[in-house]
Amino acid sequence: MIFGRNKGVPEEISKVKLNDWYIGLSDQDKVKIGRYLAGSDTSSLLNFSLFVMRKANEEENHYIAILMGEMILKKDVKGIEKFDVLEEMIPAYYEAKRFDECLKCCNEGIEMIPELIGKLKERNGGSLPERITCRNYTVNVLIGAYGDYDAGDLALDRFYEMGLITEEDLRFRKQSHKIHRLQRTFDGVFTMQLKDQ
Repeated sequence: MIFGRNKGVPEEISKVKLNDWYIGLSDQDKVKIGRYLAGSDTSSLLNFSLFVMRKANEEENHYIAILMGEMILKKDVKGIEKFDVLEEMIPAYYEAKRFDECLKCCNEGIEMIPELIGKLKERNGGSLPERITCRNYTVNVLIGAYGDYDAGDLALDRFYEMGLITEEDLRFRKQSHKIHRLQRTFDGVFTMQLKDQ
């Protein structure tokens, strides 16, 4: 009886005990997940999920990265493991234009950094990694998606206080925001003038 229920479940899925989850997926989602099973890390559910999420993001298959991420976050994932999942969820949500969810994950990741900063540095040879997705995408959402330059600058101030960016970075990025804002204003005025002609 059990065999019949699990018929058609790929070996990789069974190894990480995701049979029930997999069976509940649509046929289309099963096919999409199937693309990422070969060579996947089945040593743990977390490693498997991160492997699939990273591969899906690389191929811009953000829906699958979100599907896997939302599944694993419902499990008892904490600390650096949860942070790693959020770091993969953020670009997937952003590219899917789900900006509110993206920003929520960014905020959650940033809140975790003070307690994880030692582990993050340890994994990166003693210094913070250059790629901290929750930091970078916070500004992407605030300015790129919402057009809120003031909130973007406040976020940069916070990152500087947390030691996530240098004073030089802070100045450079704020200057970049100022130029971007002026450019947007100029483009808006130019477009209005063209419409009036």
